[in-house]
Amino acid sequence: MAMIQLELFNMVTLNIAKPLKVAMNDDMKACGQSREQIVDYMNDLADRNGVCLVHGNGARLTLDTLEKWLNVSDLTRIIPLKALPIFCAAVGRYASVNVLTKSMGLRVIDAREQKLLAWAEAKMEVQKKSRQIRKLEAEL
Repeated sequence: MAMIQLELFNMVTLNIAKPLKVAMNDDMKACGQSREQIVDYMNDLADRNGVCLVHGNGARLTLDTLEKWLNVSDLTRIIPLKALPIFCAAVGRYASVNVLTKSMGLRVIDAREQKLLAWAEAKMEVQKKSRQIRKLEAEL
């Protein structure tokens, strides 16, 4: 596996607890649903996908637990990785996933950006083939 060289002066922190919580809070505000609605939807999504969101006797996520995951001043309680996709699906936003990838010098792209990337790669391939054709034509 190739190593990714992070830039020295633009390096982001690998301690993502606070930026993750900030992004989650931003996503919650932007989604337009109440926290209670998000908890219900997360529990529904977790049930349908066989994901256990919390440990202990309570098998379901509570508003209290979600509040702890969102509390920026308490960096000891962080959303479990297995619950993050459920959270993102429930709020319909993905800034928190970008916090994870940004710490490694990467970013998540949406469907439109995927198509744009595929177009750019195809365009570069066409240009490469055109150069090969011109070279062969010159040799003939």
